[in-house]
Amino acid sequence: MKSRFCTVKAIVLAVLPAILLAAEPAKSPEGIPTHQENQIRAAAPAKPRVVPKRKRRVLIWSTPSHLMDKDPHKGYCVPYGLCAMRILGEKTGAFEPIVSGDIALFLPENIRQFDAIVMNNSCGAWITPSDAAMETLKAHGNTKEAVEKVLRQSLLDYVANGGGIVAYHFAIAANAHWPDFRELLGATFTGHPWNEEVAVMVEEPSHPLVAAFGGKDFRLADEIYQFGPPYDRKELRVLLSLDTERTNMGVKWIQREDNDFAQAWVKSFGKGRIFYAGLGHRTEVWWDRAILQFYLDAIQFAVGDLEAPTEPRDSSPVHRAPGPTPPDVRDARMKARQVPAPTKEQIKQIEDAAPETAPAKPAKPRRVLVWGHSWTHTPNPFAEKAVEILGKKTGAFQAVVSDDPRLLLGDRLPQFDALVLNNIHEPEPFLPEDFTKLDPERQAAARQFDQAVKQSIIEYVHSGKGLVGIHAATAAFQNWPEFGDLMGGYYAGHILQEVTIKLDDSAHPINACFEGKPFKITDEVYIFGAPYSRDKLRVIASLDLSQMADPGKRPDKDYAVSWVRAFDKGCVFYTTLGHEPATYWNPLFLRHLLAGVQFVIGDIEGETAPMTK
Repeated sequence: MKSRFCTVKAIVLAVLPAILLAAEPAKSPEGIPTHQENQIRAAAPAKPRVVPKRKRRVLIWSTPSHLMDKDPHKGYCVPYGLCAMRILGEKTGAFEPIVSGDIALFLPENIRQFDAIVMNNSCGAWITPSDAAMETLKAHGNTKEAVEKVLRQSLLDYVANGGGIVAYHFAIAANAHWPDFRELLGATFTGHPWNEEVAVMVEEPSHPLVAAFGGKDFRLADEIYQFGPPYDRKELRVLLSLDTERTNMGVKWIQREDNDFAQAWVKSFGKGRIFYAGLGHRTEVWWDRAILQFYLDAIQFAVGDLEAPTEPRDSSPVHRAPGPTPPDVRDARMKARQVPAPTKEQIKQIEDAAPETAPAKPAKPRRVLVWGHSWTHTPNPFAEKAVEILGKKTGAFQAVVSDDPRLLLGDRLPQFDALVLNNIHEPEPFLPEDFTKLDPERQAAARQFDQAVKQSIIEYVHSGKGLVGIHAATAAFQNWPEFGDLMGGYYAGHILQEVTIKLDDSAHPINACFEGKPFKITDEVYIFGAPYSRDKLRVIASLDLSQMADPGKRPDKDYAVSWVRAFDKGCVFYTTLGHEPATYWNPLFLRHLLAGVQFVIGDIEGETAPMTK
């Protein structure tokens, strides 16, 4: 006889599948939750922008099923985009959406039935027929290559003869093996540095295809692409682009140096019309009213119902964004601030004073970034030239001299073995000089970039790279405590006179050039404040007060000149010397500086542990 427990258990097991089935959320035909399908439907326009000239049929083409497993967007923007395209057609009556993954529809006899093709994030080499498709395509060739040739030409002819294409987001990365496809759409996908809120500029507010945005720039959170060749504004009419002044430019993997990040464009191809937009990664984009109207207008344009110009125009926007200072601007600023560049004679003096050989042979080819603004301090142009000459003459390293803050970001800085901070005594050298005059959006973007650069520098040294600070480097960033900790102290005053320098660690390899002897030099020497402490630093040289008057600015009479320190896996060398131009053709200083660079790189070994005074 069965127990009551067994009977109840049997009943539960019998009805459980039905309960679970009933509890499963309802799905749209594309497989997205019904409540999100309803969001898309509610946000979609009620009617088309213009009345169709005739009944329109549009092929909605996604990644074919045999490639879908490798599609990075298969779980979200492919089904959401597909649902949105279906709803746009059904709700507005602007077109009949034909959803299919049958490559045979691209054959010449089939493709002509469509007024336009929407490439819904379709990726992979979809123009190449699958094994299964070959069974129905044998009449067009005995091999995949032969059939693909027919399909390729069919698509090109279709557009050239008046067909339309609307492609968005990752659709531009499809058929990477087919150069003509990139030419057809107008660009190559080269990465997506952003996946966050960005500012989008409406470049031509009066263009019919951007009417959805009311002629106004806007902000949007999405995965944002950058594009490479054959992208060329001379061949495209750009509608939307990234506003780099109001967008975080501190993200990694930005490759374009011209700050031209188009996000939507149109072009002609023969008699055909092509529209591309990069928007469409995040699911919430697909129930954004403006974006849905934007894509509906694009489809009406592609089928030939909405007239819009496609001729390229001279439209390159002048986006101010972080980058190197143009030479003419740099020269003007140096002149305005009375910062002279070294003369030919002075450069010759530096070259003659630099050693013939390095203290150590490099373990491998080395690259050093010398970063700073040439115009902000008298010694800057001399320091950058001296480091460049030291590396080139001795073969110790190749110096790259730049003030491009993008080189300090986490995807670029690690290519260098060491970072030399050349007298960067500005309070905030990574912010625009007119920061306080910028509007809140520009200020926010500039702050994001500033924080990204600062974090990158900390992580760079943490990871095992080298940092060298010359002279005024400890005067910068006094509101950035992590930098003070990294460098070992902040500027708190100075003296400018002939000083006598003693060796606190005469055996340290950075001091080898002094041969154990103190030396005299006329230079501006800094007095350091917190967080300076010999408990954290290995001071290797300091002022010899027995040979000179006490500056009287530190009760403990501790006037460090040069030090080293470990910073996690990395290493820091700092010297307060380097204010006076003549310092850069002092042979002892040049050898001291060269040894310091090689030390933080790792080609010279030595102690970094603090010593008691």
